Amino acid sequence: MKTSFLRENKISQRYFSMIGICLLLPVLLNCNDGGYDKKDNSSQELYSAILLTQSAPPANNTTPVAEEDLPQPAINTAEITVGETKYVKTLGVCRGNLNVNGNDDVEIPNNDLTLPSFYLHRVDFTKSTGVSLAAQGTFILNIDMPGGGGYDPVSTCDAKIIENSTTIYDIQVKKCAVDKIFGAITPSTNTVSFRARCTKGL
Repeated sequence: MKTSFLRENKISQRYFSMIGICLLLPVLLNCNDGGYDKKDNSSQELYSAILLTQSAPPANNTTPVAEEDLPQPAINTAEITVGETKYVKTLGVCRGNLNVNGNDDVEIPNNDLTLPSFYLHRVDFTKSTGVSLAAQGTFILNIDMPGGGGYDPVSTCDAKIIENSTTIYDIQVKKCAVDKIFGAITPSTNTVSFRARCTKGL
């Protein structure tokens, strides 16, 4: 009986010793001179990758790029593109008095009979933002084309007031959809872009 008890006691001791070794083995493998060594390379790489991901800027940087303005024309000039064809027109009127006597215009002079013409009627010179060109109302655009016929906006087109100072008025529009306002014109629908810069009171 005593022999059996001692044998069982030795087996138990061996069993617990093996469990202890198994538990201490990972610690012993990472020990160096009595202290814990650094984490293995794979752990270090993972940690570095996490830090880089947190500090790096987003891959899809969505900072909007400012849209470029059309080239600045000479003072008292409108540079116009109808479809793919470019024209330069001298302006002879650039004044407004809030629709009194119908003088709120940016247009060619009355004695200019060459085409295309350029008329921007009922201009509200008090506005510097929120401007749209239209066929009726305010900011009415008309362009008479060589060969007969003319264009005005199909609906409305956003315009940009680049400068509206005490002396200078500078307005542009890009790719305004237009259709005919009178006469036969080819094509019947088109696009117009322009930038007009003039001296107020002209």
